[in-house]
Amino acid sequence: MAWIDDRIWCHPKFANLSAGAFALYVKGIAYSAGMSTGGRLDAGNQKLIGATKTARAQLIDAGLWDVNGDQVTVEIHDWDEHNGKRDERRRADRERKRQARGKR
Repeated sequence: MAWIDDRIWCHPKFANLSAGAFALYVKGIAYSAGMSTGGRLDAGNQKLIGATKTARAQLIDAGLWDVNGDQVTVEIHDWDEHNGKRDERRRADRERKRQARGKR
């Protein structure tokens, strides 16, 4: 499960977002956590979660999504700060299971 602040509804970064941009942000977090993208959403991921140009721009302007060098991929701002340790535990667990299967 990804981390979402329980005060998200009143945080100043979210105050001027449209309902669509707010939903897109939450979907982006859920998708990234569920698919282990490390907070990165490429064009296909963004399309899948329903990104529109307007909602995408709102999230970038609010500082909630950071644009990658390719100007298409975005990274959820501060992903590693809030979810990095969980991602590391998942990677370690997958590796442990992979090695255990190889020893059979």
